[in-house]
Amino acid sequence: FLKNSHLTRLEISENEHACAECFRLIIDALQVQGGSIESLRIRGCEGIDSISALEHHTLPQLRVLNVDQNNIRSLPSLEGYLNLERLSLEGNWIGRRGYPSIAKLLQKGTPPVKSLDLTFTGMRDLEAELIAGSLRQNTSLNHLRLEGNRVSDEGRSAFLKLLCDVSSIKNTCNSNHTLRSIELPRSLDPELALMFNYIDIAMITNKAYVGNARAVSRAKVVETQLCSYTRMELSRLQLVECRYNSILPQIEPVLLPNVLAMVGDVHGQSELYRMLNAAVSDLASIVNKKTALKERMTDNESRILSLNTEYAREKSALLVEYERRLAALSVGNLHQTAALAAENSKLQKELEYIG
Repeated sequence: FLKNSHLTRLEISENEHACAECFRLIIDALQVQGGSIESLRIRGCEGIDSISALEHHTLPQLRVLNVDQNNIRSLPSLEGYLNLERLSLEGNWIGRRGYPSIAKLLQKGTPPVKSLDLTFTGMRDLEAELIAGSLRQNTSLNHLRLEGNRVSDEGRSAFLKLLCDVSSIKNTCNSNHTLRSIELPRSLDPELALMFNYIDIAMITNKAYVGNARAVSRAKVVETQLCSYTRMELSRLQLVECRYNSILPQIEPVLLPNVLAMVGDVHGQSELYRMLNAAVSDLASIVNKKTALKERMTDNESRILSLNTEYAREKSALLVEYERRLAALSVGNLHQTAALAAENSKLQKELEYIG
């Protein structure tokens, strides 16, 4: 039936007889009929412990793959599924064995999955950090579900840092600007509520500037790096050092007036005062650096003049010495040639007398 049909959607749910071999046969049949399937949902079949058949055959039109509540322990390579947009693995206890393959998929961005459901899949902090790290350069994933996993503050912090890394302005600009929703295990703890608040703010910023990485980067820098309270809170939550005066060295001096004006406009005069007060030493160092450069240039010009003067003096002394030695050589030559000429004259007279 499957081989002779042109299905675009197929759903099989809670079939107690389904197993990995059955899954393979289904994929074989769908591939033989031309691979026109766009949505494949095979859920609640505990006998299915492997979906490796997807790696051996490609369903080129597949956009939705839902294999919830099976018994899958690892994810095969899905690089050939270039149209896959939604992947759901809910209820499969993948654990440490399966997460590296998921991280590899997200890091490569192939297929360009937009929605990923990892609810109740055995994720802990180590796996959370692995997935967060794999999403740093990912520009396709918009929605991520992670509820029902044992993720603590450390794992949640990894996703906060993914969305808005305040360790430096450069890292804030290079944060993930694509994710629009993350469903993490929630808590009533005030500290966790604060962390989720900042995660939500980062995702709202991502939504506000969809497709414009430059604009979202700028917005995050203004909201976090240029606001002392927000930067202090995020630094504490991300376990990074917070020093307001460490910001200015990261900014080109020519841009400082515009940045300071922006702080006053966006966050108020009190924030501008705090920034200036904390950054006095950096501003002074920038001014002192300009003075030092000018002094160095003046010193170099003085040394050039001194070297040229010394060269002229040495040249003049050498020329005088040369003239003196040349004159002495000429006098010596004249004396010797005159003596020899006189001797020759005397010898000539003797020859004539003998002759």
